[in-house]
Amino acid sequence: MGKQDNERKVIAESEQEWQLDGESILKAAILPDPPTPDSKATIRVTHSNVYGPFDEADIYVRLGDPKKPTEHDDLDSAPDWIKTRLVEELVFVDDEEMLRSEATEPFEDETPWDGTFDAELLIPPGKQRIEIKVLSRRPHALTSIVLTDWVIDV
Repeated sequence: MGKQDNERKVIAESEQEWQLDGESILKAAILPDPPTPDSKATIRVTHSNVYGPFDEADIYVRLGDPKKPTEHDDLDSAPDWIKTRLVEELVFVDDEEMLRSEATEPFEDETPWDGTFDAELLIPPGKQRIEIKVLSRRPHALTSIVLTDWVIDV
């Protein structure tokens, strides 16, 4: 038996949401919210896809310049990207949510998927810009991009 819903890490609702190519959606949250100044906070990102697991993308986070966001196609100039780590994968098989590790693969039909990823950032006080970079190894299905419109006041 898997975890109960209230223990899931998936971000179901968030003000930070981006629609990407190939029916992918990213949702993000910061834990704790609000973060404590000069302390580490967890940046949690859930990548959802209605067709099935999307293993061919890596997600990175960083604190960007609050006054000058990184260009959406600038994947290489900043050296301080932190790669997120996968903390949970959920799939929906026969209208039942389960951990991917408990499901039988390969999936025959479209299998909605949520992959949740975490990374820690040290958050200084003041206005901060959290940037998320998605690097796709399947560019025909998902474009690599930098998302820069998440601004917080700590």
